[in-house]
Amino acid sequence: MKHRNSPGFTLVEMAVVLLILSLLAGSLSAGLSSHLARRAERATDDALDEARDTLLGYALRKGHFPCPAKGPQDGTEDRNGSTCTRQAGLLPWATLGIQGVDGWSHRLRYAITPAYTRNITSVDDGTIEIVTRNLDGAELKLTTAGGLTPVVILSHGPNGLGATSADGNRLPAPQPGSDEARNADDNGRLFVSRSLSENPGAPGGAFDDRVTWISPNLIAHHLIGANRLP
Repeated sequence: MKHRNSPGFTLVEMAVVLLILSLLAGSLSAGLSSHLARRAERATDDALDEARDTLLGYALRKGHFPCPAKGPQDGTEDRNGSTCTRQAGLLPWATLGIQGVDGWSHRLRYAITPAYTRNITSVDDGTIEIVTRNLDGAELKLTTAGGLTPVVILSHGPNGLGATSADGNRLPAPQPGSDEARNADDNGRLFVSRSLSENPGAPGGAFDDRVTWISPNLIAHHLIGANRLP
């Protein structure tokens, strides 16, 4: 009597099936990672827009901008009368009434010109300089003497180097001398805004910070429109 072959996969067929499944899994994983990255970037841009709008609203109500936060566990502004204890630090999220975190759950950073933390009677230039880099890596000024900006808000990006997490933990510092290190400097008087780069050997190093600022002209537009300035 002849035995009928049992239906089933051969070893070669099983190997082909496993290869196809692994390729599909890799494709789905890459697609999901890309989707999550874009979502975090959009959330960060929305958080930066919210911070800018809320700061302008605060200035319209109070006549001045808030100081940076007291610390990673206390989001109220660190103010002593009319004086700020520091000029750069974390966005004072509790004072502004917002979450103040980017798409990677890191606290937004904030720098302010001291004169703008007191009653604003005229809109003068700020003290904060913004620079970028051209395609050759050479540094270019986005603000110049006579046009420095009063307010900067930034996210330290997905790598989080120099950032503070939403639960108050400080993340590792950026590579010394890099553009990201300049953005994390407590001096808060020079910031870099440039194209994203994963190349640590590029001029200024790898870079994924997202930076925005409020110009004197925008502040004047809002204060004049609200009749806070003539």
